[in-house]
Amino acid sequence: MKKFICFILVTLLTQITLAEVQFVRVMFYGNASNRAVIGWDQVSGENPILHFDTVRPFDFEFSQSQSITTKNNAKGMFNHFVHLENLLPNQAYYFSIKDDKGFSKVYYFYTAPNVNSEQLSFIGGGDSRTRSSVRRLANQMVEKLKPHAVLFAGDYTGFDTQKEWLQWFTDWELTTGTDGRIIPIVPTRGNHEKTNKVMVDIFDVPCKRAYYSTQFGGSLFNVVVLNSEIWKGGAQTWFLNSELKEHADFNWQMPMYHRPMRPHVSHKKEMQTQYRNFVPVFEKYKNVRLALECDSHTCKSTWPILKSKDKLADEGFVRDDKKGIVYIGEGCWGAPPRAADDLKSWTRDAEMNDSFKWIFVSKEKIDVRTVLYSNVNEVQALSNKTRFSLPDNILIWNPSNGSVVTVLPIEN
Repeated sequence: MKKFICFILVTLLTQITLAEVQFVRVMFYGNASNRAVIGWDQVSGENPILHFDTVRPFDFEFSQSQSITTKNNAKGMFNHFVHLENLLPNQAYYFSIKDDKGFSKVYYFYTAPNVNSEQLSFIGGGDSRTRSSVRRLANQMVEKLKPHAVLFAGDYTGFDTQKEWLQWFTDWELTTGTDGRIIPIVPTRGNHEKTNKVMVDIFDVPCKRAYYSTQFGGSLFNVVVLNSEIWKGGAQTWFLNSELKEHADFNWQMPMYHRPMRPHVSHKKEMQTQYRNFVPVFEKYKNVRLALECDSHTCKSTWPILKSKDKLADEGFVRDDKKGIVYIGEGCWGAPPRAADDLKSWTRDAEMNDSFKWIFVSKEKIDVRTVLYSNVNEVQALSNKTRFSLPDNILIWNPSNGSVVTVLPIEN
């Protein structure tokens, strides 16, 4: 009798977990407190529907469901996306995909808080490209640090091939916890993404030109995602100015784009069109005090700097601690590292390493640390309650000017 009951239970569990999906991801576009896009590769099965709830369901009894918003075939995947709106802020959402074969496993993510009095945690970086074994370490560290979101500034793969994307998503699944917790991503196009279309196909970005914005913490933090692979003037500059103006009352705004204004690797070219079109717009708004850029495969942070035509300006910038913008980045998520051999007078610190930025945002300040993720297996995992603590054994880059870059608001 006991064997028969066990057989029935196993049979039932098999029946309700047969939906074959993979590469489940969550993207934040627009207001991250009440909107999210859920995507996945539908390996087999027909007529998938997303079921979701604010509590972990018993026996797949979800209170809400939503049909597919859009789908496509790209990079060897049958990508499906569901747009969720009117979500509750700072809330866990549990979900499963049900098709004609059954349910997938249960996943969940957290929406962002919607008040600017709460601190936020982000991981920022890019250039995961070719060294799969290295980017897997970075992805494992993402899962352990529990940020509100990953701000990924482009260059996911080396050549934008189907094989590479399938491997990238296989590696990216390490950012998902064993309990099904997914860390949302805010994706940016890099130069190794050959077209804007791949960003639409893979991540369902809300604009065909792959620029948009995402807001966190009510009026705390606005991330403006730019596309350094298309014309920087015209429509994109108009969008940039419009977004920064619309969110001028936020505590902070941060542009994110792939190619750095002034690379810290000597053979990388200076981005003159970005310098001419983007920087003057950045500097119009006093709540823009930090920018994230990648591409060069090295690690850098600058002192606060401003555009200048002064003879003493170094590559068109001068240091201004009171009103300047700090530029961080340059992409160390697994791409082949390069020596930081093009330092400027306003470079705070730069060095070749494998790392990403760990960014804490509050009303009073932004603190930026650089995490060296090679020893991830020795690092203690954080929780929602401890996500602003430094876990045991974590390696933080500690160059000559200190391990923490603190960005302060401009005094009125």
